[in-house]
Amino acid sequence: LAAFVVLDDVVALSMASAACRAAARAALRRVRLNSLGGADPGAALMRIANSALTDFGVNLLELDICFCRAVGNAALKRLPQLPSLTILKLDGCQEIDDEGLVAVAQRCRRLRHLSLYWNVKGTDKGFGRILRAQQGDEFHTLSFSGCKNLSDETVQRIVTRGPNLEVLDLTRCPKVTDVGARLVCECLDRLRVLRLYAMAQLSAPAFECLRRLIHLEELDLCGCRIEDEAFAEMLTASAPSKLHTLNLSWCPALTDTAASAIARACPRLEWLSLFGNTNITSGAVEALAAAACGSTLRSLDIRGLTKAQPYSTDNQALRKIFPAVVSTELHH
Repeated sequence: LAAFVVLDDVVALSMASAACRAAARAALRRVRLNSLGGADPGAALMRIANSALTDFGVNLLELDICFCRAVGNAALKRLPQLPSLTILKLDGCQEIDDEGLVAVAQRCRRLRHLSLYWNVKGTDKGFGRILRAQQGDEFHTLSFSGCKNLSDETVQRIVTRGPNLEVLDLTRCPKVTDVGARLVCECLDRLRVLRLYAMAQLSAPAFECLRRLIHLEELDLCGCRIEDEAFAEMLTASAPSKLHTLNLSWCPALTDTAASAIARACPRLEWLSLFGNTNITSGAVEALAAAACGSTLRSLDIRGLTKAQPYSTDNQALRKIFPAVVSTELHH
């Protein structure tokens, strides 16, 4: 309900009857501010958090404030305590810095899902305060994609406060070093999704501990310097792998050895990008087609594989050996 009407309509509905009031209360437990907030999402957030319909913030379970640029530090500091909030999404809220993150830490202590995509002002101080403030070790999903000031200090907090973490996104976090990458692989062995997109600062040895992550279902290593041996060891350790999504675009050190490892160990693969890898040949592509994943793949990008023609340049040739593939342009 709250995803399709503005806040004034929800409030008006709540006054129609007891049943409508109950429906409005239920709708406002999970709030998507971009659609509900109308012209002034910041003002709408204050109304929601201080409304009897949410028991003055007590009953809020989820706040999606993504790309509400008007919501900054001041708005977060005016929020009441949010003791039931488990999901907080602040993607694209670029005016929020450590001051705002500390305000979140002071009000939200039961988070299981935190997303801070494209937060370019926050630092380890603010990220750490949120992580330390949480009661228990219930984190399920953490997304710090694009948080350019996040370093190994925060990674240490992540592995300490989120030992049961299942989803971690460290895309474009240039201050994370090999030490941080190793911490993730050595300590977060329950991960199902790991995204290290565009982490070219990591050296090849940083990926040697990937073999510990035997439960991965999605792995994004686009632009990383992983080499054949570490990659093959990871798949051997988890065989048959649970991976359904694998992004190896622009991994220049990978060769047919890596492709052969995929063919042997990934029977559930549905999405694969090898875009731009010039050391993978047509023979490896044909081996993938003959393997179990040849019939499960729905999305496959091998453009730029100069040694894999005609498949890398001719979609018809590619679809002839991968008849289930419907998408061939995945990397943009």
